[in-house]
Amino acid sequence: MKSNKRKITFMLAICSLLLFLTACGGGGTGDNNSAAPGPTGNADNLSGVVKFAVFSYPVDDGIDPVTGNNVKGMKTMLQPFLDKHPKLTVEYIEVPQDNRKAKFQSLLLSGSVDVLILDSAIDFYNQGFLMPLDDYLKRDNWKNNYFDSLWLDKERFTNATDGKVMAIPGIVNTNTVMYDKQIFDDWGVAPLSDKPTALEILEKASKLTGINPKTGKQTYGMYYDPRSSSHMMLDYFSDGNGVQIGETDWANFGNSKLNFNTPQIKKSLQTLIDMNSSLPPGYEIGRGFENWGKAENNVAICLWCSKTDEILKNKLQDRYVLTKGVRDNNGKTSYGTAQTYTIAKDTKNPEAAWQVLKYITGAEGQKTIYDNYKSLPSWKNADWVDEKDNPYAKQLLAVVADTKNVLFPPIMFSLVRPWMAELISRANHGQKYDLTTEMADIQEKINKWVEEQKIIDASKNKK
Repeated sequence: MKSNKRKITFMLAICSLLLFLTACGGGGTGDNNSAAPGPTGNADNLSGVVKFAVFSYPVDDGIDPVTGNNVKGMKTMLQPFLDKHPKLTVEYIEVPQDNRKAKFQSLLLSGSVDVLILDSAIDFYNQGFLMPLDDYLKRDNWKNNYFDSLWLDKERFTNATDGKVMAIPGIVNTNTVMYDKQIFDDWGVAPLSDKPTALEILEKASKLTGINPKTGKQTYGMYYDPRSSSHMMLDYFSDGNGVQIGETDWANFGNSKLNFNTPQIKKSLQTLIDMNSSLPPGYEIGRGFENWGKAENNVAICLWCSKTDEILKNKLQDRYVLTKGVRDNNGKTSYGTAQTYTIAKDTKNPEAAWQVLKYITGAEGQKTIYDNYKSLPSWKNADWVDEKDNPYAKQLLAVVADTKNVLFPPIMFSLVRPWMAELISRANHGQKYDLTTEMADIQEKINKWVEEQKIIDASKNKK
């Protein structure tokens, strides 16, 4: 008997030790996001707290400053979901427009957030702050609900390095080419094609600049704001090849091979300068476009348009025509992406965070956002979109469905685009410029930025 008791005691001790070792052995190795929790929770019995960092929507109900309409805040929009899960609480963190990236960084570093609406996911994902969502998408068969083209966006949704999904699409963001049909008719110029080439735009914009033969007033062929969209004009006016600036390593910018100083980019820049005569005075600082959407408009083509509020308010939708964008040599256009919803890797409540994310980016959530803000959905089968609300809706969504997404490294926005806007302004005012010398100088600064990123990468990868 004593012998049997000793054997039982010994076996229990071994079992306890094995259980202890199993519980403690979850360290492992791998990339920054390999330890993210998997989908093991119970979606029907959610409880606890989800902390939601809300950006671009008010948390509480209020008045839309653009339309003047009463709109629901995120609290109200999520309430139908919470009504189904009475044990779950959502705590809202309202993130202001100004300095929002620093706020997101602070929340992620402190582990005090679960769900976030971001401008883009790439930086925070590569730092290991965001959870890959592939397992959840596969489990719930959820990925195919969104426009397929959106998953090609490697800045917001699919990581270029490991191929994993970083975020879920919300409402779409898109810009395309629009034109004023009345001005075309006045000049006797054929309307733009449904997918015009850059050459077609340039030729027709030139013909539409001058004294309107019907009204006797000055008209201009086209408009864009170099301060915010000159980088996309490089892509438009690239002989249909798309802008090529080398290879960006989104995980380690220091490994990037960027080449801005090329004959093709020089040619595109010269085209932007030569376009000056077809654009209204002051366009380089956002002027000359004040009457777009009105009866007294004098600009024929808007190169980077998405807002249709003024057109619809004035009931001029038959006059202002939306195209599907500038066609490249592959028949693709730019630009269409979507709002970025993510989950923090360190979330303490992953299943609940996923269900919150899934609801607000799903059919019910996006319909609620549409009903309040008329924002177009990334949900494929959005039968709630009414052309009475926005006659342009289907065309804008067609742009998103057929888009290519052009990705630019951060140095484009901090250095290159401001220089391009300033260059165009100088040229427009007859001041001297030297593309050869200035492009060489910009390339040197880009090279320096890449070298600086190597130090940052080394520090980051030690963590």
